[in-house]
Amino acid sequence: MCGIIGFTGKQQAKPILLDGLRQLEYRGYDSAGYALGGNETPTQIRRVAGSVQDLVNATLEDTSIEHYGIAHTRWATHGAPNETNAHPHQAGLITLVHNGIVENYSELKTKLEAKGIRFLSQTDTEVYAQLLEEKRKEVLSQRASDWTKISNEEKESIVMEALRACAKEVDGHYAVLFLVDGVNDTLFGLQEGAPLVATEANGSAYIASDLQALLKYRSEMTFIPKGKVLIAARGHLRLFDASSGKAETPKFEKIEWTAEKVEKEGYETFMLKEIFQQPMVVADTLSGRLPIQESSGFIWDHLKAHEVLWKNVKRLQLVACGTSYHAAMIAKYYFERWAKLETQVDIASEYRYRSPVFEPGTVVGVISQSGETADTLAALRLANESGASTFSICNVPTSTIARESGFQYPTKAGPEIGVASTKAFTGQLTVLCALALDVGRLRGVKSDGAISFQGLARLPHDCDQILQNSKEWIELGAKLSTKKMTLFVGRGTLYPVALEGSLKMKELTYLPSEGFAAGELKHGPIAYLDPEVAVIVLAPKDELYAKTMSNLEEIKSRGAMLIGIGTVGDSKLQETSSAFIGLPQCSLGTLPILAAIPLQLIAYGAAKALGRNIDRPRNLAKSVTVE
Repeated sequence: MCGIIGFTGKQQAKPILLDGLRQLEYRGYDSAGYALGGNETPTQIRRVAGSVQDLVNATLEDTSIEHYGIAHTRWATHGAPNETNAHPHQAGLITLVHNGIVENYSELKTKLEAKGIRFLSQTDTEVYAQLLEEKRKEVLSQRASDWTKISNEEKESIVMEALRACAKEVDGHYAVLFLVDGVNDTLFGLQEGAPLVATEANGSAYIASDLQALLKYRSEMTFIPKGKVLIAARGHLRLFDASSGKAETPKFEKIEWTAEKVEKEGYETFMLKEIFQQPMVVADTLSGRLPIQESSGFIWDHLKAHEVLWKNVKRLQLVACGTSYHAAMIAKYYFERWAKLETQVDIASEYRYRSPVFEPGTVVGVISQSGETADTLAALRLANESGASTFSICNVPTSTIARESGFQYPTKAGPEIGVASTKAFTGQLTVLCALALDVGRLRGVKSDGAISFQGLARLPHDCDQILQNSKEWIELGAKLSTKKMTLFVGRGTLYPVALEGSLKMKELTYLPSEGFAAGELKHGPIAYLDPEVAVIVLAPKDELYAKTMSNLEEIKSRGAMLIGIGTVGDSKLQETSSAFIGLPQCSLGTLPILAAIPLQLIAYGAAKALGRNIDRPRNLAKSVTVE
């Protein structure tokens, strides 16, 4: 849940590290810091509580010319977001940054304190640094060596042995990157479940927790596998197995994303840019996949393997977190309606702890924007270990989840920088809609899916139609910024959309917001209603329209501000509502996607009116790599 960047090479390290932190700040922005290694001088550490810009401002007079170092931007897990708990952390000769969680840090800390080691911070990261330094001293003592007199190669060997010993004692899902005083121009890393990616170019080596920070240097990357040690020295990358110590050859992959894709391109925020990218995201995700007619089947990568995956399926388990979980909830309606396939949806953080049953014929699908979500990855690994067939729907084809799943259905949303997910959600729903329709075809189910199949082809145009009214939705959101609470209600596939709309409002505005199934209002939530509350009712003219309209009367009679989102031309809903949003006529499959876009813009408008940091809401991080 933090951003890591490291560099060793021919240029000055500090500008490269700070630029990398700017690219990674969406992963965490409670505090930031860097460490510059000096071949003849001690390591220099600078840390601040606050943003990367705060770090830049605090170090303007630092004109260091050192050529290697590490840096970090933090989303606090252990310890308050202050300078003391900011990374890098130092223990003896070790200076270290860390992403993820050391689960047994308390036990390790107790053992280290018993040896007389004093801790300065509240973090699990410092525990790792202190443990690593203790292991380095132990190995040095066993070899009866003098650290100041041995070669760089022998020092590397000692550090490698110490790091491997640490890996055996530490439990958790994490990655570390560190330098060691006296091991000149060298960085060390270990990937144990949190991402590390690296590249080398023009005599320099670059390492980060996200490829975004590296794209400007080279488009070929190596994704460090779990359980591997990385050593970067003199512009060259080497890889070793943490268990055996055996050297391996890094595998480089061509990345199609470009650095320009992560710029704002004239929009006031990344989130607004990403909202407006959604028609293209849908088009790109469907490009080359839509057949001429539904009976022909969608054109997936590795079509035979796709058919094998679904050949004998009896039940489907979908697992995800946050926005992706809402996409999974919508997909349950798709799969059960069009494929007649029993579908269960789980929050990933709870999945492992309810002892899920993997009977023959079970297929497990995991959904993640980043492909590094720790809880979702743990669920995938449990399913793989249990012998279930697995697939992923993910926006990053090189991510851990994509790599470890049995089959991949990639979305094509491109980099999503705004912490509050928008276009990734749209991409996920597009794939899930197409997939459910195709599984129904493979299972020989007769359904009303043909209408949604046709709707997918029209979806980019329909999304664009809604975005043409973006100013109206943003202004409506500004009005809601003065309400004490906003409720979102819907039925059928729009119940999860209501949850997603509420999540966006909470994430961006920090105001109370709830989402409910419309039929549940009378079972408790109706107690919320008064003139200081706004209620957004999702009520398109579908098979549930009459029931939703009866719920709407319950709301209006309590004096709450009522906002209706329905089908364009619905005069009844428009007359009943204080404000009305008309959606294009559309199919069951595309309706949730189209309904979500105005909710994104409403939350955006409320947050803008309140002066919130829209791209980086407080306390949140983009890629949740801790459990």
